[in-house]
Amino acid sequence: MIDFRKELAKFDFVTVDAEFTGYYYETTPVIEVFTSTLKRIGKELNHTNLQLEEILSHYMEEKEKDRQLIEQKKMIAAYEAEKLSLVQGLVATLDQLEDIYRYALKNERGGWSEQMQLLWRNTSANLLPLGIIRIEGENTLFDARIHAAVQVKEDKDIKNGVILEVLRCGYIYQSHLVRKAQVIVNKTDGGCESNEQHRGD
Repeated sequence: MIDFRKELAKFDFVTVDAEFTGYYYETTPVIEVFTSTLKRIGKELNHTNLQLEEILSHYMEEKEKDRQLIEQKKMIAAYEAEKLSLVQGLVATLDQLEDIYRYALKNERGGWSEQMQLLWRNTSANLLPLGIIRIEGENTLFDARIHAAVQVKEDKDIKNGVILEVLRCGYIYQSHLVRKAQVIVNKTDGGCESNEQHRGD
């Protein structure tokens, strides 16, 4: 029968094997280098994380600026639409003034007609600083871009395509055509083709 106590007593567990000690001394520098590398990688990761946070912060700022820019564009568009609506309301009021003006021209009674003509001219001058241009064009050639022919008459003494009368003024607001002027155009049998096309537009 084996006596385990005697067998174990033969081994000296306190004394470290020389070969193992050699391995320990070889491994220690490797572990130290590995530990040092890990520390360096950790520092670089921390630095990279800070850079990423800064980039993300800039990205969020730019995104917020883009959002604010979109909001501002929407607000500007809303203001422009509101201004155009106000101009259209003003045009409706000017139409009533035009009715009185045209009535005064056809029913001259002393100085009243002259006063209305003066008021009409002054109104046109007051509209210009607001960016509103009145379209009339009596005794000028018809232009389909700004005139709408609602009636045609024939006067052989007047050149073909000339506007004989303005029934309702048109208006332009800051290069935007609010409404074409409604006019009566002269049409003679010897009229040129381009004026015919204008009248058809």
